Amino acid sequence: MPLRVHPRGKKWEYRIKDSKGNHVVSKGGFLTEKEAKIAGKEAELDYLKGTRFDNNSTVYELYQKWYNLEILPSNRSVQTKIKYQRFFKKIDKYFGKLVASKIKYSQYQEIMNQIGQGVGPDYLSRLNSSIRSAVQLARRDLLNINDFTEGVRLHAQKLPKNPEDKYISSLSDYQKIIDYLRSIMEYKKSVMPYLIYLMLKTGLRVGEALALTWKEVDFSNKTIYTFKRIDSAKHIDSGKPQTPYSVREIPISDDLIQVLHKLHQDQEEADIIKLADGLIFFDKRYGLPTNNGINKALKVYLTKLNITPLIVATGCRHTYACVLLAKKVDIAVVAKNMGHKNIQRIIDTYGHVLKETYGEENEVIRAVLNNI
Repeated sequence: MPLRVHPRGKKWEYRIKDSKGNHVVSKGGFLTEKEAKIAGKEAELDYLKGTRFDNNSTVYELYQKWYNLEILPSNRSVQTKIKYQRFFKKIDKYFGKLVASKIKYSQYQEIMNQIGQGVGPDYLSRLNSSIRSAVQLARRDLLNINDFTEGVRLHAQKLPKNPEDKYISSLSDYQKIIDYLRSIMEYKKSVMPYLIYLMLKTGLRVGEALALTWKEVDFSNKTIYTFKRIDSAKHIDSGKPQTPYSVREIPISDDLIQVLHKLHQDQEEADIIKLADGLIFFDKRYGLPTNNGINKALKVYLTKLNITPLIVATGCRHTYACVLLAKKVDIAVVAKNMGHKNIQRIIDTYGHVLKETYGEENEVIRAVLNNI
């Protein structure tokens, strides 16, 4: 196994090739030739002794080892780790048992094009970035592999939704769905109307709403305290919130207090509170609702009421924000109630709503200036 040391600019670099003359690894930045030789010999010995990877490792195995070594032990939130876990299925489906060291640039490009036909740009970018990190770890471990992710073009065909498709824009439609949900509330039949009602009235994330227990509801001060999440698909505790700003106290309306009072009373009569560990939206027959279940229920309710667009679960949160902004609630207050660090996320996400209020605000400014 040839080890070559050579100057590069004012510093030194080592380069290692295998018995076939293929590049294995190289590293530069050493101040002296001796330092480069010592580091190169150590790298050469590590390679010969065998490493965590071998030349027959598949893309799936590379990703699995990278996940176990760098993601799993990290201080990232449980929610973030779950996102990385979900890539396993996609990698297994499209890469199968493909040996990573044999993948060509064009082959990888073709696979990413196929994946891109069914996902959005953010997802495709995160998947590619994760695979690239796994490949780079293998290269640092001296696996003889080209970085086939280099220079890839990402073509996601699934376009992001029009902002107006994410929320109920009409205040009359908002009131219509609110009234309808109250009319069909019956805990013995389903907890879903209560859950959707609360999300429309608080802007809580789905996981935050599912994690609520009765201890977090302050009926006297009319607030809800949120500090944790439950994964809406796997129903496992997602650990601490992603940011400290997600821990917050949210004001709630009198009508929501009435709804929660009634729900609490019904659960006491059904002797369900202890069984559910205090979780507010626990269903005796089905347990906690899933994100998919919420989406299906919303589709049924909105279709029945002829309300468009047919929003999904996260649309309740968007609708809450848009209602407050349309009613001219201060943007900083909206950001705080929704658990955002600052107003920038609100501007980026709901700028189209804010534009509708700018005209009225500008008229107020003109009136003030005209009277000075």
